[in-house]
Amino acid sequence: MYIESALLGSVVGTAGTVLGGIIAMLIGKRVKASRPYLAFAGGLMVAVVFFDMLIESAALGGIIVMGCGTAAGGVFFSLLAPFISHKHEPSLYATGLLVLTGIALHNLPEGLAIGSSLVESERLALSLSLLMLVHNIPEGLAVCLPFRLSGMPVFKMLFLAFLTGMPTAAGALIGTAVGSISRGMVSLCISFAGGAMLYISLKELIPAGGEKKRALFALFGLCSGFIMTRMI
Repeated sequence: MYIESALLGSVVGTAGTVLGGIIAMLIGKRVKASRPYLAFAGGLMVAVVFFDMLIESAALGGIIVMGCGTAAGGVFFSLLAPFISHKHEPSLYATGLLVLTGIALHNLPEGLAIGSSLVESERLALSLSLLMLVHNIPEGLAVCLPFRLSGMPVFKMLFLAFLTGMPTAAGALIGTAVGSISRGMVSLCISFAGGAMLYISLKELIPAGGEKKRALFALFGLCSGFIMTRMI
């Protein structure tokens, strides 16, 4: 199961971000800003958390476990916020590095959710994996577009996108190890990851979407996420 978890986490984490990097390579300088894609990714993540992860967590461990796990995940990542937030954007290259760092860190709880859900249900794990893979595409675009606009070579840009997704594999292994203890731990892991993802979306991704049309992109991401969670 650990091998399956690591492979699933690797594919989910890297495929979406690399695909986003390829899109960034193709559109090149036609798009002047990557910020709206962050807001879209944040809205999509909120939908995944509310309409899939928290519902499953409550079904496995109850409302109290779900609520405690969600709160713990949010508090934990609020302590990491000074390391992933940014107030200054001195250059496109620096902006890309800052976005890359934040997204790489938040890919860890995504992996945690995948790994812990794999212990309980392959269907749930595959469903979450597909949703998160789709969610990682606009994130990969948001990471790579500043690099592309700054003139970074394509191979280096795609390699950085690949590295951004690797923490998902590490999180999947951790989630599988912890989730193997009991159904309650699976519930706690999923809700903890959900709380972390909610905090990152509401505090980092959506606000980073810029002032113009940020709410519309976030709303579009939310609606897209809702539709996908019902279809998958």
